[in-house]
Formats: sequence, C-alpha cells, structure tokens
Amino acid sequence: MTIKVIENSGSLSENDLKLLAGTELILSMLRNRLLILVDKETTVNWEDLTSNVEGFYHIRSVDQKRLFQIWFELATDYDKFQRNLFVAKMGAEA
Repeated sequence: MTIKVIENSGSLSENDLKLLAGTELILSMLRNRLLILVDKETTVNWEDLTSNVEGFYHIRSVDQKRLFQIWFELATDYDKFQRNLFVAKMGAEA
C-alpha cells in the first residue's frame, strides 16, 4: 500500500471556503484581498510567493489564468506576499 502525504500549508480550496462561509475567518480574508494581472508568458511560482505566509490563504483564477484574486487571513501575510512579489519582479528584470 502506498500512501502519500501532500503538504498544503495554509492554502484553502473552494470547498473549504464554502464550509467556512459566514465565519470571522472569511470576513477577515475578504478584508485582505489582492488582485494581480499576469502577462501571458509569465508562469507564476505560487510556492515562492507564499513561502513565508503564516495564516490561511486562497488563490482564485478570475479569468483564463491571467487575473488572480488572492485572499489572506492575516494583513501581515498580505504585506509579505506583496514583498515577495516585488522581489520576484526584481529578479525577473535582472
């Protein structure tokens, strides 16, 4: 028998969000949302961008894998993500 443990860190699925509907967690996440637009030739490394996020988060594709909405439980994680994104953009330009 083979059983694999898949690490999911704090990432929440669409089903998780349905189960949490109406809770304080969802209200907090709604306050800490970010919308990003990615050009067609860019592959987003979500693992790097969320590497130091401590709370729950959810990444939702809004349209054809170019526009993404990211929700964070903690405002500090919102800030960390923005810093990680800045570093990633600087690295891509170097």
